[in-house]
Amino acid sequence: MGAGETGTSGSTGPDQGYEWALADFAAALADLRISHGAPTYKQISQAARAAGRTALSSSAISEAINGVRLPSMEFTLELVRQIAGHDPQVREAWRERWTRVRRLQRRGTKSRVISPEESSPNEGGSQQSVNQPAVDPHSAALREAAEIVAQARGEAEGLLLEAQVKADEILRAAEEAAKKRAARDNEISPAVARLMTRESMRIILLGPPGAGKGTQGMYLKRILGVPKVQVGDLMRENISQGTGPGLQAKEIMERGDLIPDGVYMDMLRTRLSRTDVSDGFLLDGLPRTLGQSQRLDALLDERGHKIDIALHLDISRDEAVRRISGRRICKVDSSHAFHVLYAPPQGYDACRVCGGALMARPDDSRQVVKNRWEVWEVHTDPVVASYGARGRLVTVSGYGSVDEVTDRAIGALAAFFG
Repeated sequence: MGAGETGTSGSTGPDQGYEWALADFAAALADLRISHGAPTYKQISQAARAAGRTALSSSAISEAINGVRLPSMEFTLELVRQIAGHDPQVREAWRERWTRVRRLQRRGTKSRVISPEESSPNEGGSQQSVNQPAVDPHSAALREAAEIVAQARGEAEGLLLEAQVKADEILRAAEEAAKKRAARDNEISPAVARLMTRESMRIILLGPPGAGKGTQGMYLKRILGVPKVQVGDLMRENISQGTGPGLQAKEIMERGDLIPDGVYMDMLRTRLSRTDVSDGFLLDGLPRTLGQSQRLDALLDERGHKIDIALHLDISRDEAVRRISGRRICKVDSSHAFHVLYAPPQGYDACRVCGGALMARPDDSRQVVKNRWEVWEVHTDPVVASYGARGRLVTVSGYGSVDEVTDRAIGALAAFFG
C-alpha cells in the first residue's frame, strides 16, 4: 500500500465515523422537531426555562440541530423532552443514540493521540514516529483517564436529568391527585346537599379500636360543616389551660385512678356551650359506657337538644390488630405517622418526612389492642345496641380506602335522614 493510500485510510477512520454519526444525530434531532410541529428555537428555549432544569439557549439548540457540535447528554435529553414530551422510551432511545456518537467521538480523539500517520514499525519492531519522538505513554494514559472522566460526567448528567424528570412526573401525579381530591371535596353530591338542609346534625362516632373514627371525623366535619369534638383533645385542652375539671383530671391521673364520668361531662358541658356547635357536632371518644350515654343525653336535654344519630364503623378484631399494631410514630415528631402495610415509611425504621427513627407506641402492641377490644365488647358494644334499639343507629363497613368509607358514611346518613 502506498503512502497516499495510507493517508486516505487514516482520514476515513474513526474520526470521520464520528463526523458522520454527528451529522446523522443532528438530522434525527431536526426530524424530531419537524414531526412534533416544528416549534421555534425560541419556543423550545422558553419552555425549558419555565421548567427550570437545563438552560436551552436558541443558539445552542441551533448548533445541536445543525450538527455544529455534540451537545452534552443533559442538554440532549432536555431538548428531546421539550420537543417530544415525557415518553421514557423516547428518552432512553436518545440516551443510547447520544452514547454511540460520544463513543465514536472519544475513539476519534484517541486515534489522533497515536495515529497511523504519526508512527510506523522500525527495524526493531517497536512503534516510533518517523519525524518525532515516540508518544509519551504517561501522557497517553492521562488523556485516556481524562476521557473516562468526561464520559462518566456525561453519563452522570444524564442520570441526574432522568431523576429530575422522574421527580417531575411524580410531582405532577401528586398535583393531579390533589386537584381531583380538592374538586371532590368541593363537589356537593346530592347526599351531602340533603344533609346540608338539616337544621342541625349531632352525631356520635362509634367503633372498636382501629375502626378509623378519628380519620373519618376529620373528613366528615369538612363535608358536613360541623366541628369535631374529640374527648382526648378536650382533656388535653382543659389540663393545659388549668380549668377546674382539667386540674381534677390531672390530679386523678397522677394518682393512677380512673377519671369519673362527672369530670368528662363538666368539660363537655363547657365545650357544648360554645357557638360553633350550635348547629351540630361530631362527638368522638364518648360515650364509652351506658352510664356515660345516659349522662350525655341528660346534658343535651339541659339545652333542649338530643343526639340525632350514632354512626358505627364496623371492623373485625383481626383487622383492628393489623391496623393498630402496624402503626409507626416518628421519635422526632409524633405527627409523622406511618403504617408498615398501608402507608410504609422510607425504610423499616426511618421517617419519610424528616429521617428520624420510628417506633411503635406501647399502646399499639398486639396484646394491648386485644385488651382494648375486650373492653370495647364489654362496655361500649352495649352502647351501640342501645342506640340501635332507639332507632338512632347507622352501621357502615370500616373496610376499604378512606374515601370509600366516607362515601358509605355520607350515603348512610343521607338515607337515614331521608
